[in-house]
Amino acid sequence: MEDSRDIQEIKLKVKKYLELENVSVLAGAGTSFHLGAPIIRTLPEDLKASCASEITKYFGEDANIPSYEDLFNCLQADRFLREQKHVCACDINNKIVEMQKWLFDKCDTNKTELNDNYKCDENLQANRYYHHEKFIKKLLQRPNNLRRANLFTTNYDMAFDYALDNLGVHYINGFMGVHNRCFRPEVYDYDIYYPGQSVSGKVHRAEKVLRYYKMHGSLSWVSSKPTQSNVYGINEVTMNGTFEPSIDKQIIIYPCVSKKTFTLDLPYSELFRQFSQAIIQPQSVLFCLGYSFYDEHINDIIYQALSIPSFTLIIANYITNPEIQKLKCLDDPRIIILDETDSGLDVDAVRTVSKGIQLYKERCKGSLLIITHSTRILESLQVDVTHVMDEGKIVKNGDASLVDEINENGFEEFEK
Repeated sequence: MEDSRDIQEIKLKVKKYLELENVSVLAGAGTSFHLGAPIIRTLPEDLKASCASEITKYFGEDANIPSYEDLFNCLQADRFLREQKHVCACDINNKIVEMQKWLFDKCDTNKTELNDNYKCDENLQANRYYHHEKFIKKLLQRPNNLRRANLFTTNYDMAFDYALDNLGVHYINGFMGVHNRCFRPEVYDYDIYYPGQSVSGKVHRAEKVLRYYKMHGSLSWVSSKPTQSNVYGINEVTMNGTFEPSIDKQIIIYPCVSKKTFTLDLPYSELFRQFSQAIIQPQSVLFCLGYSFYDEHINDIIYQALSIPSFTLIIANYITNPEIQKLKCLDDPRIIILDETDSGLDVDAVRTVSKGIQLYKERCKGSLLIITHSTRILESLQVDVTHVMDEGKIVKNGDASLVDEINENGFEEFEK
């Protein structure tokens, strides 16, 4: 019951923050992970095999497997050095193109295979954008007299694009036109109203509208020759069965060490300016969902916003790393970090998570250590060994029956 009350309290607090005047969301790779979208902090098996000689060359035979970003950085540096020495870099360039094509394939979430841990999720089987759509609906429930919510994402993939289209939401994403959609940054200042309707002298705004920013570019953005009507030479194309991404024309910031410098060029400089302006407004809240805090150029803007007393930062669905620990150490009440995978989930959702854990265990044929304050997630799992910890020390060992004992009597007997 206590856990249930805590969850309800968190939900009420989140609802309160969603009703602030300025609400922004920063969605990272973690929000598309369940759809099979790429996580660049690792290196997939297919690339690991095809780039084996390069991995040995750059990192040594006994080195740990590098991340996608680490290998991409080394290839780019190698190509640059060869070009400076006027040495052929065709083989290196082919590897870079191979990695780029792999990234493109994994970013089209209409074609990717669901992550193994989520294949048993019935909601995703029926509609792979179920969770994205559910989140967007919550975001659109804000009172209509408040400023439009801002959805920022570092993802190139189309998950939010498809979810917004499925819901019939009009999203302002910086492009103008229908058949020839061109990047026009002034579009972000536009809004949509019903003509001829007013209440107490005020015009009536359309409800289902969201401001949408793809900060690192998009699979659907391509470069073109600048014209009088398309001065930036950037177009948005329709992702259909005939569209093939082009290495040379795609407008995206690749995961590499030099990505911070790309943010100084259009369209990225405008997108980051919009991000900075959105979160430094008075009474602002930023929800970071699935964002790793590995992007220094984004972190700098967030730290700048923390200098404003009325700013609130809420972090969920993250990977623990030094930056997260740094934020925790600030001990700032305006920084709210939500953790524990099974917190806030209903019975069906807990079962889905449990099935995913069991499936992962069977496939990797290894052991799993599950740390939880609630035993609900263990009910659908085969528990071999149970440990009870108090103040960092193991105070009780047992088998699965110890879980039943805790359910019946609680933790009180183990506490000092």
